[in-house]
Amino acid sequence: MLHLACAALAFNAAPLRPAAPAVARLSHVHMDEPAVKAPEETATEEAAVAAPAPPSVEYSEALPFLTRRASLGPKGALAGDVGFDPLGFTEIFPLEWLREAEVKHARVTMLAFVGFIFTDFYTLPGFEYSTLEAHDACVASGAMSQLLLWIGLLEVISAIGIDQMLRGSGREPGDYGFDPIGFGSDPEKLKDLQMKEIANGRLAMFAFSGCVTQAVLTGNTFPYLFGDATTFGSGGDFPWNIAVTAAMP
Repeated sequence: MLHLACAALAFNAAPLRPAAPAVARLSHVHMDEPAVKAPEETATEEAAVAAPAPPSVEYSEALPFLTRRASLGPKGALAGDVGFDPLGFTEIFPLEWLREAEVKHARVTMLAFVGFIFTDFYTLPGFEYSTLEAHDACVASGAMSQLLLWIGLLEVISAIGIDQMLRGSGREPGDYGFDPIGFGSDPEKLKDLQMKEIANGRLAMFAFSGCVTQAVLTGNTFPYLFGDATTFGSGGDFPWNIAVTAAMP
């Protein structure tokens, strides 16, 4: 009995160990959880996704050693666009205004080139002048004043359309709605015709300038070569030929 009483007292005196909470027990259970990334790694990845790719450099077709200016607009939007703007005029003036001027000068010089050569082969009765003499003769007769008046009137009318275009009317540069035969009824054909017009117009601007310069230098008619107008290669009675002839032994 004494032994049983001592055993009972010892059992009651021993502190009971509290049971571990369920959460603590679950913490020891091995589970395949995804690894938590550090904040620095997450921020780096988000910045990499959000950062845009660096823009690719686009070079000019006309001048491959220069980059294409963004002020030229989308590539191919205008007929004959080869990215030529080395001096940056499109960053100063409106692109539509510059194209309007280019198309207008192209059309004028195409007509002027044909007219400049034509007057060397045919003259009107009572107006027998060479191409170089025609300008001074027109000034003397007052015909140039008439040309200035009517061409100036056309310029004033065209300026209204240009102003509306620059204000966003949607008009294309150089478009005056002149197509009586209907060449531009097909959009694809119209695009091809616009390309031919601007290409031939650019060539005509150089050609007309060359014809005028050569005609003044030689004093001869078409093909504006040095020498006598009637005898090819004779030298002609020009100051530069006289100087060269006098210097010869």
